[in-house]
Amino acid sequence: MIIDKTKGDPAAPFGNSFPVRAASMLFGAAVSIRNALYESLPFLSCKADRPVISIGGLRAGGTGKTPVALMVGEYLSSKGFDVAFLSRGYRRKDRGLRIVKPHENASWLETGDEPRLLHERLPQSWLGIGADRCTTAARLSKLLPERAVFVLDDGFQHRAIRRDLDIVCLHDSLLDDRLIPCGWLREPAGALSRARAALIIGAADRTDAMEALRSTLSKRFPGLCIAVLFQEPGLWTNAGNGRTAPVPLVKNPLLVCGIARPERFIAMVRKAGITPCAERIFPDHHRYGIHDFGENRKLYSNGIITTEKDAGRLKTLENVPADKLWYCGVTLRFADEKQRESLFSLIDAYVKLKEKQT
Repeated sequence: MIIDKTKGDPAAPFGNSFPVRAASMLFGAAVSIRNALYESLPFLSCKADRPVISIGGLRAGGTGKTPVALMVGEYLSSKGFDVAFLSRGYRRKDRGLRIVKPHENASWLETGDEPRLLHERLPQSWLGIGADRCTTAARLSKLLPERAVFVLDDGFQHRAIRRDLDIVCLHDSLLDDRLIPCGWLREPAGALSRARAALIIGAADRTDAMEALRSTLSKRFPGLCIAVLFQEPGLWTNAGNGRTAPVPLVKNPLLVCGIARPERFIAMVRKAGITPCAERIFPDHHRYGIHDFGENRKLYSNGIITTEKDAGRLKTLENVPADKLWYCGVTLRFADEKQRESLFSLIDAYVKLKEKQT
């Protein structure tokens, strides 16, 4: 469906009727019971033989977890560690366990779109893809060098594997949000007591709201390392020839997007002064097919602009020429350099502690 505008997130995605509120209460009760079981019964979770850093969130989708996982992976790599990303590989075609070695080519159909992006941006990394992260980590451990670190992508709720450090990505609406299905939260804000770091991520024009949340959380969770990060656009890249430019070299392109929060990408495009001829918005992780574009060839004859995550899926389509496709990646910038130093010092401390223990 072609749309002309994107609405923001509704406060209650499935309404606010009594059945929805009841479902939200039942969901919350189930989350509490599950967490209590993991806290009281250690045998429910497994322990990896390498440090495990989890990147996760409280909100369902669109909180910057993948850029943070990449940032952490790049930092660890710069310190001489081998990085192994562990991921379920959502919406991939193959459901079996899949290991991707450094510099090995792998399609997003085998790994999922987000793991593919991580491996493409950090080609020296390992990928372990599978629903059972314990089994995947055990299989990978036999192949990894001694100084390796597991980075668990979207792992805050995946408690079957123990982690040495939990980093949670937050949206500034956290304290106004509610549990699924009344809102978008997988867990209430109190779950931050399990974490050691919280990253509030958003656009620079939301600075006041982000700083207000940081102040509130600092009082409620005094031991939590909290940082504010801004999501900013990087250079635009042509998927066919790799050429980069500050803006896509195409006039009146078709905007295509299949991510959790498309309004962020659309706002970024408009802020850059780019005027799409139309917008096509799809669900997050949408598996693009020929039918998605076959009837609208004129719309994208000039070119398509999209996100970096979407580009990996779109490049596999025969009727979307790669040289007509431009994508823009996201970069993260800390609002305060001291917050950046605090986060990376925390990572250093936990990795070194695990090394001493082993």
